[in-house]
Amino acid sequence: MLRNTIQSFGLAIQNIRANLFHTFLSVLGIVIGVAALVATFSLIDGLEKFARGQLSSKTSVNAVVVQTQTEKAVSNIIVRKDTFEVIDYERYARLRASLHQVKRANLDTDFNRELKMVGTDSAIGAVIHCIAESPWSDTILTHGQLIPATAFSGREPVAVINDRLAKLIAGEGDVDRVLGQSFMALGHTIRIAGVTKDRRADAPPAVFIPISLLSRADLVRSPPRMVLEAAKTEDVPLLKEQTETWLKNEFGVKSGDFQVFSQDFWVDEASKGFMIFRIVMGLIIGISVVVGGVGVMNVLLISVTERTAEIGLRKAVGAKKGDIRRQFLAESITVSAFGSFIGLLVGAGFALATMPIIRLFVDVPFNAALTWNTFFIICVVAVIVGIIFGTYPAVKAARLDPVEALRRE
Repeated sequence: MLRNTIQSFGLAIQNIRANLFHTFLSVLGIVIGVAALVATFSLIDGLEKFARGQLSSKTSVNAVVVQTQTEKAVSNIIVRKDTFEVIDYERYARLRASLHQVKRANLDTDFNRELKMVGTDSAIGAVIHCIAESPWSDTILTHGQLIPATAFSGREPVAVINDRLAKLIAGEGDVDRVLGQSFMALGHTIRIAGVTKDRRADAPPAVFIPISLLSRADLVRSPPRMVLEAAKTEDVPLLKEQTETWLKNEFGVKSGDFQVFSQDFWVDEASKGFMIFRIVMGLIIGISVVVGGVGVMNVLLISVTERTAEIGLRKAVGAKKGDIRRQFLAESITVSAFGSFIGLLVGAGFALATMPIIRLFVDVPFNAALTWNTFFIICVVAVIVGIIFGTYPAVKAARLDPVEALRRE
């Protein structure tokens, strides 16, 4: 059986080589359809990879996030709640100390405020980042020092500012001059302890201060977000459960004011969206592949007519119906595989060629992605198209009467 199958594919390859140009024209529909599938899937896979990267850059996949729900639905209208609970620094510190599988954590909120420099009449607008721990390891310190750990629990009015704000304060002078200077904001006189490098060239003026300086009124005005990052991905479900239990024990019935979610939820939702998009586009573009398959069947039917004498001779010397069917199915699959391979190369080339065009309009780190899933899908398409559209010509060839077939010669 295996030997006969190999021989059938060998004969199919010989027939394709003998009529290469004719074969290429017959599978042009498959080439176009497969090329469109490959290009579309590559762009979608690249877009999904880009989206995952953006999500991960905002919050780690291992993170559990707790946010205050400040709104509710009343008569199908979203309104702000009159009262709601918030997590302050003291509560955060207690929870942080009780969780041992947490790699890093923070409690943060932002304010856009005017900073009034002490000793001068100048005022500068900046984003005030209120945090419960020093900026994470991706922060690069260029001058001075980061906020010491004791400043958070001791409510010390110290701050770290970014390079953009430091240059605005220093003016024409050296950035080192801002160290030790003070500004007034959120009801406190705060001393500048250090300067960090901007993460982006277009970063706004920013300052980091301990969130423990904020009053309850400040926290209610801008409810903070708590982020707890597990050391291992498998610890995320347990960390989320422990956090929800802590909220119930700490706030009782008011624990409903908080929403707890993990980053993998958003990743899973994004993956579902891309999968739906991939299926829809695959079904639409699959019409081109079907049209190409009809072309292959048409060519094989013509081939059966042209090779009637050959089929009759093979049957006369002992070839069975199964041998004839196997030969034409092998030829159909080989032709489909040939067209799919050409389409794969064309589609991959097209996807790569579109990258400069996309970057011309949108400046984002987006690249097409050729995955093993795409290769697997194309292989399956080639086999299925070959079998479906090669079955009828193969059956027709197998049913030919050898005497009638030889008589047509």
